[in-house]
Amino acid sequence: MEQFDIAICGYGPVGSTFAGLMGKLGHKVLVIEKNIGPSPTARAINTDGEQLRTFDRLGIAEKVVENSTEIHCVHFGDANLNPIQTIEQPVGVSAMGWPNQVLFYQPELEGFIRASVESENNIVIKEGTELLNFKDTSEGVHLNCKNSDGELTFFSKYLIGCDGASSFVRRELDVDLEDFEYNQEWLVCDAHLTKKANIPEKEAMQICDPKRPGTYVPGRRGHLRFEFKKMPGENSNDLEKDDTVWQLLKPWINKDNAKLERAQVYSFHACIAETWRKGNIMIAGDAAHQMPPFMGAGMGTGIRDVANISWKLDLALRDKAKKEILDTYQKERHSHAKWTIAQTVTIGQVIEGFCAAAEGKEYEPKGPSYDVNFPHIPSGIYSNPEDMITGVPIPQPIISLKDKKQMLDREISSCFAILTKETNLDLSEKATAIKNLLNIKVIEIDSDDDSENRLKAVFEKYAAVLVRPDKYTYGGVDDISSLSDMIESLESEFSLNL
Repeated sequence: MEQFDIAICGYGPVGSTFAGLMGKLGHKVLVIEKNIGPSPTARAINTDGEQLRTFDRLGIAEKVVENSTEIHCVHFGDANLNPIQTIEQPVGVSAMGWPNQVLFYQPELEGFIRASVESENNIVIKEGTELLNFKDTSEGVHLNCKNSDGELTFFSKYLIGCDGASSFVRRELDVDLEDFEYNQEWLVCDAHLTKKANIPEKEAMQICDPKRPGTYVPGRRGHLRFEFKKMPGENSNDLEKDDTVWQLLKPWINKDNAKLERAQVYSFHACIAETWRKGNIMIAGDAAHQMPPFMGAGMGTGIRDVANISWKLDLALRDKAKKEILDTYQKERHSHAKWTIAQTVTIGQVIEGFCAAAEGKEYEPKGPSYDVNFPHIPSGIYSNPEDMITGVPIPQPIISLKDKKQMLDREISSCFAILTKETNLDLSEKATAIKNLLNIKVIEIDSDDDSENRLKAVFEKYAAVLVRPDKYTYGGVDDISSLSDMIESLESEFSLNL
């Protein structure tokens, strides 16, 4: 029986990114995917600067940006597509070191990720293979699968379900979903321009038409995304017919200047799994949380999941931390995922509010209210998150070290790192032991090294900060003599084996 460190069920953007992260950390990875090849259609469409930092670890961030486009603003428009309210979007390189937000074409993005993953000889991809069942034991997980060659069995120390909204792994674990009570059906259309059309190229719109709310998003190189709400009494099959679809697209495009890639009715849900880990099995991405598409945040939330869990699994697999470190995964990610779901629901409610106003009606949002904070992770941190430094990704400048200019993330790599202007750290014996255990890098940064002053606010408050492998700031100390205490706190926070 072939044995692996990590088995991943699902080879979409989240599962493939996770496979790449774990493979580049040196672990033997198995990917099980029932389909063959990348997604044939665009589903996810949006990524941001934080996700691009994760893609950079796979060596593909530049390629993603080169093949994407930026949106300059998002309008809430009326039935005649006249803007009612406009939200300006920041463009260009952000504090993350990458563009704030870009729109990609999913089949192309998956190709970039897969090329990176499949260049690693310690990753085994089993496409056209279905996971039939699994059994968790104290040593790991026994997996039974089948493909065209028959039944296959594998053993893996851990199994992670990245297998989508209808996740087999989640269902087999008997995990309940918390429902946000915002479930709708929408027609999703993807089209590609064949000729230049007189439509906004850098402006997206949420269409607040009470007769049929909709969404228009211009993607990269003539790719266009449209979404239309299925109204009461409508039949999905009728709505998906070509004549109906082209009639809905008439304000923007027609058969003479565009071709249709797909038009399909999807059910949108807003929900989150109550349990993300049982023993040696975890879930991530849509298997753990689902949300309406109004912010295009579904894939990104999953990318954040696997960026969080990958370095913790690495420590557990290397016996540098006890398995209890994995309990921090849901503790840190659940509230952010919940916030993101709540935000997407809020966007939907804004659209519904404008629709009601257009008909002279009052609008009362339905469903529960969720008071969750962003962007702080509620655990896995040391200093006070109200500083807006702790618990958020460290800003990323291009730094000059040893006469070499390099992006900060590439200097940190997949390690913990201490960023400081001090030269003499004078660590305690225990802090030194932890530094050696975790291979914590010490990066001395002078003012001249950060010409963009992206770390200015950090060093105005702290003499040193400790950055986690996922580039979140663990904490800071305003006196370098307290640095040992912060490093020593890692032992209990992440269940280290000293």
